[in-house]
Formats: sequence, C-alpha cells, structure tokens
Amino acid sequence: MIKKWIGLCLVSWFLLGCDPAHKEQCEWYLIPEPDQIETVPEGWVPLCARNFVTVKQRCHLKASIDFAKAVHNKPFRLSALKVDDNSPYPREVLKIKTCEPSDEEVARLKKE
Repeated sequence: MIKKWIGLCLVSWFLLGCDPAHKEQCEWYLIPEPDQIETVPEGWVPLCARNFVTVKQRCHLKASIDFAKAVHNKPFRLSALKVDDNSPYPREVLKIKTCEPSDEEVARLKKE
C-alpha cells in the first residue's frame, strides 16, 4: 500500500512539475508576420509568439510599431505574455517580461 502511495505521489509530482509546452522556458520570441499586415490597422504590426525549440507558435497577435521594435529579438516566457483577451483578433499584446536564459537552458538548447 505504501509503495502504491509513493508511486502515485511521484507520478503526480512529475505531471504537475513538468512544462511540456515550454511556457516557463526563456525561449519564446515575438516575430513580425508581414503576410498578415492587412489584418491590423496602420501603425500596428501583426505578430506571432514563436518557440524555435518546440516549433510551437501563438499567432493572431498585434502590437504598436514602437513596442514591436522594443521587444524584437528578446526572449521571454510565454507565461509572462499579457494579451488583451477582450479585443477582437488579432489580440493586442499589452506587455511581456523579457528574460535571460539560465545556464541550464543555454546548455539544453545547445544539445537540441
């Protein structure tokens, strides 16, 4: 009985502690989408949040030109992306918190 309980706790800890979507990893970038320029008003840039490690993306985003320039080529965690969920598509990016990859992340990225 104790072995089953310990096994259940370990499986639960693993499932709750893992990040299969890499939302907590400092490996996401906001990338302009020139093909979608007609979907945003003048003075705005269509964007995709992309992870080049997992080859995942979240598109249908937009930001002002100044904001897009400020965050260009700066990694962030997807969990830190703040989007106006009440606006129509494409959704406005309100803010992101940029990050610096840890030494472990840099070593992991070199392996992949």
